[in-house]
Amino acid sequence: MSIPKIKKFVKGDRVYVRAQQVWVVLVAFVMSKPERSQRTMNYGDLATKMGMDSRAGIGLGRELGIVGYFCVQNGLPAINNIVVNRETGVPGVGVVTRKGKTIRHEQVDSFKTDWFEFRVPTTGTFRLVWEWMNS
Repeated sequence: MSIPKIKKFVKGDRVYVRAQQVWVVLVAFVMSKPERSQRTMNYGDLATKMGMDSRAGIGLGRELGIVGYFCVQNGLPAINNIVVNRETGVPGVGVVTRKGKTIRHEQVDSFKTDWFEFRVPTTGTFRLVWEWMNS
């Protein structure tokens, strides 16, 4: 039996592959402190954690949207809301939230959720979300 080689996230990955990387980074960020203090991450920091130049953060809206829609469709807090603009402290225009929830609700609920309960969505799943978003 041959065990598959591990894959790395690389420059040029498809948007739904980068969405999986966003998921991993955001879950690690939210779950990283024992006291689970509420905080946010700015777009530049997200890009840096993904191995990109911090200026690339402004172009991560599609990936964050995929993650947000996936969360909402699964009854989870839209974890994409913890990523904010450095100057304004709020997510960009068009951020995905659950019906009847504000950005602040999504942020608070994201930090109350045990994200380690859930499997990491596959790139195929995120691809389906991306295709649904564009249909």
